[in-house]
Amino acid sequence: MAAAVTFVEVDTQPDGQLLVRWQLQGDPVAVDVARGPTPNRVDHEHATTVAAGRTMVQLRGSGGARQFVSVAPHGGGPAVVASDRRVLFESATNFRDLGGYRTAAGGSVRWGCVFRADSLHGLGPRDIERYEQLGLRTVYDLRGDAERDQHPDPVPSRPLPISGRPAEAGARNSVVDLTADDGQRILRDLYVGLIEHAAVKIGDLFTGLVAAGGLPAVFHCHAGKDRTGVVAALLLEALGVDRGAILDDYELTARYRHRVQQESSYQALLNSGLSPEAAAGVLTTPRWAMQEALEDLDERHNGIEAYLLGPAAMTRPNLQTLRTRLVEAHRDTAG
Repeated sequence: MAAAVTFVEVDTQPDGQLLVRWQLQGDPVAVDVARGPTPNRVDHEHATTVAAGRTMVQLRGSGGARQFVSVAPHGGGPAVVASDRRVLFESATNFRDLGGYRTAAGGSVRWGCVFRADSLHGLGPRDIERYEQLGLRTVYDLRGDAERDQHPDPVPSRPLPISGRPAEAGARNSVVDLTADDGQRILRDLYVGLIEHAAVKIGDLFTGLVAAGGLPAVFHCHAGKDRTGVVAALLLEALGVDRGAILDDYELTARYRHRVQQESSYQALLNSGLSPEAAAGVLTTPRWAMQEALEDLDERHNGIEAYLLGPAAMTRPNLQTLRTRLVEAHRDTAG
């Protein structure tokens, strides 16, 4: 069986070096590692050849510029391209590329087309410079009016506030006796509510991605975890990404957004009447909560396609265009 690269992961280390890991199918072989400024392999320059049996290598840093890495069997064969999923900013810590995920049809989500993020209001001059390098054309702000007024985006954006409950619903009653587990159940209910009550706006966002000038795009909320997490999960579902990889993507927030960055959210939850234990639970990323929300979508709507063509009000041509534009077939593009 000919060896093939099936997976590549890139992580930026604290010293700026790139740690590249890969997986092979078939017998161990040497691999060629190349790098470049775009996802297109034709733009990559050979960096090193790694001997058979090794599955990782460190590459020198690039001075902060985003880098893409391609790994292919030495001597020929399809390459898999990857980048550090997180785009490094000084302020926003949960700004991530949704590219690279494999799809059931044998393709992968295109890199550099759709990003998910936490709040952008703190972007400084150096961050803005890096932001502009991404070539983003559309920013969807999923936060509510009060959040946007208090911390407006420093770049042009489209307000698209989504909520997990009907607009006329009353405020939450005091729940001072709830536990951390209860806090996580609040998240599960929030995710189910977002899928149900924000369907039309989610469909509007997905339709906007296929409009002229709709890509590259980013959608964000405050922490980039809950509202953003649900939208990202539904988009990856629509593109045919494996459910396990979708849940992995959801959990990545725990890696990039730490407790010290959540103090304002924690205080707001306490002010809403939650106990400290429940508030701490709400700040977590429990895999089961997103999993149950997606399973609820399957049960209520018979899967993502019926949901998007039904409650989310997308048209079938727009859904097909979304998949065509955001998913590429696996092939060697070395030319």
